[in-house]
Amino acid sequence: MSKYLIIAEKPEAARRISEALDPDSKPRRIGRVVPSFLVRNGDSEILVTTALGHLYELTTRNRNRLSYPVFDYEWVPKHIVEKNRRLEKWLEEMNSMSNGVDYYVNACDYDIEGSLIGYNVLRFLYRVSEENRVFRMKLSTLTKKEIQEAFRKMKPGLDMGLVKAGETRHIVDFLYGINLSRALTRSVTRFVRTPYVLSVGRVQTPTLNLLVEREIAIETFIPTPYWVLKAEIIINGKTYEATHEKDRVDSLVEARRIVENADSKQALVEKVERKIEKVSVPEPFDLTTLQREAYSFFGFTPSRTLSIAETLYLNALISYPRTSSQKLPPDIGYGEILEKLAENPAYSKTVEKILSRHVLTPKQGEKDDPAHPAIYPTGEQKTGLSTDQLKILDLVTRRFLAAFDEDAEKAVCRVSLRLGSERFTLRGSEIVKKGWLEVYSPYYAPEERIIPQLKEGESVTVRRIISEERFTNPPHRYNPASLVREMERLGIGTKATRAEIVETLYKRGYIAGRSIVVTDLGFSIVSALNRFSPKILSVEMTREVEAYMEKIEKGLIDEEKVISLAKTELAEILREVEANEEHIGKHLSSSIISILRGKNTIGKCPLCREGELRMIVSRKTGKRFGMCTNVFKEKCSLTIPLPQNPSRVYVTEKTCKTCGWPVVRVITRGRPWLLCVNPSCPSKTDRSGKTGAARGLKA
Repeated sequence: MSKYLIIAEKPEAARRISEALDPDSKPRRIGRVVPSFLVRNGDSEILVTTALGHLYELTTRNRNRLSYPVFDYEWVPKHIVEKNRRLEKWLEEMNSMSNGVDYYVNACDYDIEGSLIGYNVLRFLYRVSEENRVFRMKLSTLTKKEIQEAFRKMKPGLDMGLVKAGETRHIVDFLYGINLSRALTRSVTRFVRTPYVLSVGRVQTPTLNLLVEREIAIETFIPTPYWVLKAEIIINGKTYEATHEKDRVDSLVEARRIVENADSKQALVEKVERKIEKVSVPEPFDLTTLQREAYSFFGFTPSRTLSIAETLYLNALISYPRTSSQKLPPDIGYGEILEKLAENPAYSKTVEKILSRHVLTPKQGEKDDPAHPAIYPTGEQKTGLSTDQLKILDLVTRRFLAAFDEDAEKAVCRVSLRLGSERFTLRGSEIVKKGWLEVYSPYYAPEERIIPQLKEGESVTVRRIISEERFTNPPHRYNPASLVREMERLGIGTKATRAEIVETLYKRGYIAGRSIVVTDLGFSIVSALNRFSPKILSVEMTREVEAYMEKIEKGLIDEEKVISLAKTELAEILREVEANEEHIGKHLSSSIISILRGKNTIGKCPLCREGELRMIVSRKTGKRFGMCTNVFKEKCSLTIPLPQNPSRVYVTEKTCKTCGWPVVRVITRGRPWLLCVNPSCPSKTDRSGKTGAARGLKA
């Protein structure tokens, strides 16, 4: 009897794989820590376990967080880096499952990250090196049928192109991240006493630079005036708006001249043009397009959309979402999916219309992905989904159905009017064939403007001529979705990492707001690097690295060569940074000091009402307390006790409802609670029931 050990990427995937491969769909659950399953399938014994994402991580032997350059690296179990006992037990239990195993199968997500996750487990935990003992399963959905098919057709060996590309990207990103972050952090230590870690990355920093450039373009934009000329036309008692044949006029003199020339109570219909225009079926969803649509319709950030989509994938409701493909190949089974979708009343009418044409030919986009097709619904149904999950599932389903539907048609009318010696145009439009818009209408409906039928030679009444002064607008700020789209256009980051990079910029405090604004710290970092080491900000350099990854994946270049080139370029950048370390630190310190003051400012002093009540830690004793900034000026005497280590104390913007003093957030043994900083607050009582004031506590 052959024994297989299948490694899935997530627990839910492991469960689905085991259920699909078990004849009775009831695999035996084993393992105390790791959700693993035992399956008897014919003359094979199959053990399905899960890696829980990356279980191995890159690190360096150089533990000094201010020391650079660092060019040594090694893979170690993640629990060593994070000091996570649960992950350690996870690995121990996974390791114990390898007894008597004949064949190992990597069934992690079929992309760069999934290939690397499985490969690291195989080489570091199970120490399997013989190619004839390892297999790769390729899954685009977690439906029972596809899992069974993938297991039956799995190929010996691993997808080493993806593995090598993934490992190279991790190594290059690790070297850039650890060195540049250490360099910038060290640069500010001589100016800022409180430890403050700065984060810089190969993709993260050029992305931040894009935002800074846009912010500068907005700030330096000088509006230019222009004029729009309109004529209000009355037809059958209703008022319609026609625009001058020149969309915009650049001078007030010309605008006044047009108004004078068009001074007429009647407009002559010179020409009427009518035509039918197609409203083309949209391409199927790739990840970036799904993220953009979900942001537009639901306000979901790209990372939120990806998280929801991955949950739907793990529930076998949609295909693998981390794809750049806009193509739906026939082998996904169009008919079977449509028949399943027909069981849902919300889609049955559309499915019936599609199937009635007997030929299933979906719209195909230009973008392709060799690993996975476009995102599509499987047709499976599941109860208990959240509102947000239902929204994304409905969006994906309707987009899929739209791809099989017909183009919509719009009747467009253009009426040319003569007012005096000037020409104006009255435009109208109306949907005359709904086509795909019928199923996709919750998310897109072209604007219609229905106008009465007019004949050439007839006259209509002119109510008035309007001259509107307008001003040119600055470039729009990026939002999270449009930024991800721009990153894709420029070729920086990957479909799997772009949303995460944007989230990192938010977490680091470099950007803020849904209409993205760069913070002072974000500006300071870009300004300092642009002045002293502009290569770090280069989109071209980042794009070049991504191009190398594709060549590694295709076997066109050796991974060691790419790592060597990255080290050489990084060494040059680090020499520039080190030579200007003091200038960079001085440049960044003012923003950091401002941030730290904000983090430590509890609120306005409730005693003198002029100074700020700040959280201070004594250098000698390590004790934490609150003090008014006017104490040093001898204008106030307020000092207050605060909870000490190991409790953590954080500033809030809240005030006590009882006494009006500021409130801080305290975390003790992992449990957060709110504390009024007033020792004499009437809301505080000791065990005897006396209030703070009754116990004689003073501020």
